[in-house]
Order: sequence, then C-alpha cells, then structure tokens
Amino acid sequence: MKFIIIPIIALLIISCSEREHLNPFDPENPDTHGAPTGLVIVSNRNRIDLSWDPMDINGLSYYQIYRSVDSYNLSLHDSVTANFTYWVDRPVEYDRVYRYAIRACTVDDVSNLSDTLKIIPGPVNFIIADFYNFSVQKLTYDGEHVLMTNYQDSPIAIEVSSTLQKIFIADYWNEQIIISNWNLSSINSFNLHDRPLDMAFDPQLNRLYILGLDKKQILIYSTTGMITDSLPAPTSLPFGSHLCLDPKQRSLWISVPERDTIFQINLSASNRISVHPGIHKPRKIYAGPIDGGCWAATSEGIVNIENDGSVNNYLSEYFIYDISINAENGDVYYTGYNKNTQEWETGYLNRLANFEPVPLLGKETPYLYCIRVVPVAGQSGFLVLQGGTWNLLRFDQNGNQIGAIGQYSSRLDIELD
Repeated sequence: MKFIIIPIIALLIISCSEREHLNPFDPENPDTHGAPTGLVIVSNRNRIDLSWDPMDINGLSYYQIYRSVDSYNLSLHDSVTANFTYWVDRPVEYDRVYRYAIRACTVDDVSNLSDTLKIIPGPVNFIIADFYNFSVQKLTYDGEHVLMTNYQDSPIAIEVSSTLQKIFIADYWNEQIIISNWNLSSINSFNLHDRPLDMAFDPQLNRLYILGLDKKQILIYSTTGMITDSLPAPTSLPFGSHLCLDPKQRSLWISVPERDTIFQINLSASNRISVHPGIHKPRKIYAGPIDGGCWAATSEGIVNIENDGSVNNYLSEYFIYDISINAENGDVYYTGYNKNTQEWETGYLNRLANFEPVPLLGKETPYLYCIRVVPVAGQSGFLVLQGGTWNLLRFDQNGNQIGAIGQYSSRLDIELD
C-alpha cells in the first residue's frame, strides 16, 4: 500500500507546485514572468496612449504606471483601477524621450514591472504606401510604432490634405484612387480607367494630378472624384516615371528615366511643354518649396532646374537614390553612393550656404534607398529605408538613430499627416 501512497503524494506536490507557477505574479510563470504583458504605446502629436493585457488574478486592485522623461530612471507617475487596461498621457512635449512600464497590485501583493517601452512624440506622423506589401501604414513620429494599417492591392502613391483631413491613395492594378480618412478607413473611391504611376495634390485648387501609364496622360480630378480635365503626356511613360506639382510656377514636372529627360508643363501658359534632356536616369522629383523649380535624384548627382530653365548639378560623382526637401527652409536631403570612394552617404544640401552638402551618415549606414525629411525651420530629422534589412530607420537632426521598424519592400511612397 505504501508503494501506491508515495507516488500519489508526489503527484500532489508536483500539482501544487504547477498551480503556484500559474499565479500571474510568480516570476516563474512562463506566460507572465510575474509582470503585466502586452504593453503597447503609440503617440499622436501631444498625447501618448498606453494599453496592456489584463492580469487574471484574484483581488486585483489597480495598475500603476511608471514613467520617465529623458531618463532611464522610472518613477511612479499614476494609477488606474483594475477594470482599466489603458491610460493616456497628455499633454506631452515634442522630441523628448518618454519611457513607460506597468505594475499590477492586489491588496497584499505587487507584480514585477512590465517590460519598459520608449517613444518620442512629435508634430507629425509618417504615412507609408508599401506597393509590394499591399499596405498603407501610419507610423508614429519616431518611426518605431505602428498607429494603424490598411491593406490595399497596389498602393503606388499617396497624397495628403491636412485641410480636408483626407488621404488619397493611388491603386495601380485596380486603376483607382481610394480616399481614406485620417484613420486610414476608406470612405470613397473613383475609377481612372488607367494605371496610375504617380500623383500630385494641389491644395490651392483641391485638385489631384495623376500620371496615367496606359493612355499616356495626366488626369485632373477634384478631391471629390469628379474629372475636370486631362492632358496628353509629352512622351510614353515607363513604370519608373514620377510627377510633381510646382505651385510657385503653376507647373507640372515629369521625370522619365528611360529618356534621360525631365519635362515641364506650364499650367499658366496654355500647358506649354519645356523639355530638359541629358539628365541621367532621373528618379524622384520635387518642386522647390521656396524658389520653385524642380529638384531630381539622378544617377549623376542632384539636378536642379531653375525657373528660367538653367540647370545646376550637385554631387555629380554620386548615384543619388532619393531626395526629400524640407518644406520649411528648402534644404535638400539625399541618400546616395559615391562612385569615386565607393561609399554610401546621407546628408543634405544647405540652401542658406549655396547648397553646400552637409553629410550626416556615412559608410556605417549603407544601402539607404528612400528618404523623407520632417519639415522644420532648421536642420531636421528624417526617415530612411535600408536595403537588405528592409527596415525603416528614423534619425534625428544630428544623424542619431532614434527608431527602427520593419519590414518593408523596395517600392515606398512616404507622406506626413
């Protein structure tokens, strides 16, 4: 009989031990490790939202929120009752590092602190149209947290209207424009009967200019989806063609890499077309926000076409993969590869210093193919896409990395809300 009792007693001991480890406050608990789980933080301008998973334990009284600002030393900041698993911190200050952790409390016991998460709030969010991953995402200012995601078949270009609080998404394969609200929820769409390559938004007239591949045209639509006009494109349009609007000169600019040419259509002069040949493999193009004209990333540097048609070239020994212009001061940010030194470089052309280059990142951060600068009055931070890892990397104005998130594809369009 004793040979039967001993195994039963041992089984009871093991069973009790396993029950103890199911206690969410137990550090040996394989699911919780003794702390709240599922902590998520996101920022939207001057507020930070926290949420976490509820802890299933008898007698749970409240959760404590620990916080630090520009420090690793957390301290108790607030608490919420046990029926809440979210908390909002506001107002918060831009460009400061906030860290948070959560602790659960019963009448006579407390959990360990949860994992600590950090976030840097700011005045804008990034909107990412990822063509090959079939998605549109909104990322926080620090480029490290996803605010929301909406899946689309082939989002090739996006434009944003802050006044209308709308996002316009060009869907390549479905030949349509999708209109979304600020939360990326689709509220309307209209058919183009042509595959869109790129798109530009005119905030003065509330118009969309859409580059059509198949019919070699520029479609002009109101933001409500009414077609107002169409213009013939000056040439056939390969897949890598891009479009931008110059509101200063009331012109459209079109880059055609296979033709080594940039075209200008003057909307104020009966749509007169100017041709600028000999520009090697022009890629993304932007209008100068201060002086007008066109800026282009090319295989032989950064090209600027001024309003009088004169052409300037900067960093001609570089293969420039992408550019982005600071709308507040006209500085031109770039990612490129120096063909002489065989090294990568990211930096900007300083408008106030005759567009002298200011390097920010070097060979230690290679394969950067896409860039989007945050518009501020001075030197600015930026978001870049790194090939190989296919992560988006966020850097501050001094070139210090403050965030990273992945994974993305090689064809992105990035805007700000």
